[in-house]
Amino acid sequence: MVDGALRLLEAAPPRMRGTARLALRALERSSIPSFSRLSPRRRTRRIERLERSGSMLARNLVLLLKSLCGISYARAAEVQNAVGSIPRCELGPAAPRPPLPPHLNPAALVPPDEDERCDVVVVGSGAGGAAAARVLAEAGLDVIVLEAGEYHDAITYSRDPIDALTTLYRDGGLTACDGRPPIALPVGRCVGGTTVINSGTCFRTPDGVLTQWRDRVGIPWATELEGEFEQLERDLTVVPADGANAGRNAELCRSGADALGLSNGPIPRNAGGVTCCGTCPTGCALDAKRAMHVSELPRAARAGARIRAGVSVDRVVVRNGSAVGVRARRAEGGTAYSVAARAVVLAGGALGTPELMVGQGLGGRHVGRHLRVQPACWVGARFPGQDVRGWDGVMQSWRVDEWLARRLFLEATFTPLAFGAHWLRGAGAAWKERVERYGELGIIGVHLADQSEGRLRLDRRGNLRIRYSLTRDDAARLRFGIARAAQIHFAAGADEAYPQVGGIDALAPGRERLIEQGLFSPSALRLEAFHPMGTARMGTSARDSVVDPAGEVHDLPGLYAADASILPTALGANPMLTIMACARKIARGLGERLT
Repeated sequence: MVDGALRLLEAAPPRMRGTARLALRALERSSIPSFSRLSPRRRTRRIERLERSGSMLARNLVLLLKSLCGISYARAAEVQNAVGSIPRCELGPAAPRPPLPPHLNPAALVPPDEDERCDVVVVGSGAGGAAAARVLAEAGLDVIVLEAGEYHDAITYSRDPIDALTTLYRDGGLTACDGRPPIALPVGRCVGGTTVINSGTCFRTPDGVLTQWRDRVGIPWATELEGEFEQLERDLTVVPADGANAGRNAELCRSGADALGLSNGPIPRNAGGVTCCGTCPTGCALDAKRAMHVSELPRAARAGARIRAGVSVDRVVVRNGSAVGVRARRAEGGTAYSVAARAVVLAGGALGTPELMVGQGLGGRHVGRHLRVQPACWVGARFPGQDVRGWDGVMQSWRVDEWLARRLFLEATFTPLAFGAHWLRGAGAAWKERVERYGELGIIGVHLADQSEGRLRLDRRGNLRIRYSLTRDDAARLRFGIARAAQIHFAAGADEAYPQVGGIDALAPGRERLIEQGLFSPSALRLEAFHPMGTARMGTSARDSVVDPAGEVHDLPGLYAADASILPTALGANPMLTIMACARKIARGLGERLT
């Protein structure tokens, strides 16, 4: 278990490693005699007291250490066998096996020894970069896509979660926002970006959001994305999760929502026909999920795009006031590598794009600001005696959209054991017992379209720092959503719910209003987030935005952004389709200007 935690820390950002060291020292000195000299029973009691503490620092200390150790413990074969949770991915009994998705040729992804030249260089291969590259290549332009991560697919994915975290994720999955409360923010770092390790959920942008972007932000094409969405849904085989085969976690969510008269339904996904889907966070075992490396990138390559993996871009080349290429380094050997281009499209995501721009002083004073993350809370509940076995169903399967007007959306999302064990309260034997009963849990994720904003900056050593704190209004909305998720669980037959609010271990039926009515500060919430956006937001003026409606950086011709960083507001939905549709629109305009 220790070896696994150390491997994660080696991949973590320097600040996280320092925080872990401080946490261990604080734990050691938190008792008399010191923690390591206590008996196992007294150690357990000490951790339980810290976890229930009114101190945010104490609670987060325990959560960090449980995150590191919980993944290592839950990945052990004997633990997975005891629980019965062997992650796998299967097609439904009636579903025809989908055609083998197109694959990239790994040998062609190695950057050449010499520098290169093209019409457009795209930095990043996730939802935005892949979508833009395909449109540009199919328009007849010479395109090169640069990706800092390496290429993996169903042949090379590791089912070991620590291997997956260290090969598919940035910072070993330990990227986080500092703030009250701190928020985990895992993002992908591989060919295909976060689409390789997300849940495959494909919602269109809500109409109200697009209307706001057109009328208030000044993006004239925001309400003209219907054709882009239709094309994407066809190409990515987006279909609603099959309610009859989506698994028991979906059934419980639907049952509870129906009993309460709430609006609900299946979640559309880019993995049609898949019913057992427990490997999303470690890469789809069948590559049935149409992530970018098996969909848009191969299509771009067929149209002539060159895709280079293991290339870290560290500078945009600016000459005579225009962007004319990038300078980078190859992962293999760290040698310099440059690409000259007529235009540069940044698509490293809401973290990577502003990180590059801030480091070079590009884009104006709004770069790195206005970060939205759509914070989320894991709300589990125990269904005693029931074999929920959420890993036997679709990971993210059912939605409850009753409270969209409150900017809340709930999704039945069964987190694999290795990624969910640390959310279980307790220590020692009590925690181990809860882990062993993981198959009795139903899980709902509560997501918020936040109005809180964060900021990215670089420290003196060039390391990315993220600061984000919830406003009291957003925290109150999340507490409302947590209480509603507990109600849905109870209406479906749960006997206790786990709300992830500091000081509350479990809720009994009828007690969920304690979450809403309690005098909790935002720091009492235990949150994570998966949808960073807005850090190079689109608008009509450099006074309040970074790029114009064409995606071009204000006052810097030739430099574009086409990823989640350009989104002007939070969405109230998973953002992949929105990112891709916007990137396609930007790429079409750029293609017309260059051809």
